[in-house]
Amino acid sequence: MAKQVAVLGLGKFGAEVARQLASDGCDVLAVDRNPDNVDDVKDEVARAAIADTTDNDALAALGLDSMDGVVVALGGSLEASILTCLHLKDLKCKNIIAKVMSPQHEKILSKLGVGRVIYPERESARRLAKQLSFASVMDFLPLAPGFSVLEVAPNEEIVGKSLGEAQIRQKYGVQVVAIRELLPERWHLVPDPGMVIKDSDVLVVIGKDDDLKKIARE
Repeated sequence: MAKQVAVLGLGKFGAEVARQLASDGCDVLAVDRNPDNVDDVKDEVARAAIADTTDNDALAALGLDSMDGVVVALGGSLEASILTCLHLKDLKCKNIIAKVMSPQHEKILSKLGVGRVIYPERESARRLAKQLSFASVMDFLPLAPGFSVLEVAPNEEIVGKSLGEAQIRQKYGVQVVAIRELLPERWHLVPDPGMVIKDSDVLVVIGKDDDLKKIARE
């Protein structure tokens, strides 16, 4: 059975989340108070509704408490975001994920018990900074505090060696979880230790941020 997810707020961020969830096979309910925003996505999601999410009765009528997850993507109003999250908590909704606009916003929602907050501007800034700081870094994704996933180009020392011979985990303390070949493009998840690393490959590694910095520098 497809996961049921509601997306509240259909600005650029919320609309893209709704579209991607639907593309991934989720049963998406897209909600916004602006009819134009709802019209933009209604043909791409399972259901769409015009509603003021700061109205507790309007939220209750949507049946959000039965959803597998609720994404609060209200970027324009701090008050609307807080009120919406407060109502969702009152309705016993599970797995609330909210977009935040500032550290203060993040702190308030955390105190309300919101399960997860997303700060798009901060995450984008961090990813860009990592890419600019280290020439070999192609992409960066933060995980739990202190841990991340990194896409990195192999250095000359390991090109031509098998993954086992390169001893990346022993040298750097990070784990190669995938290799992306660019010529031709294909993925190798949990790659075999005997796979030979080419200069056109991209290594996807996971580990502590301090250890990832070491491999990124080299």
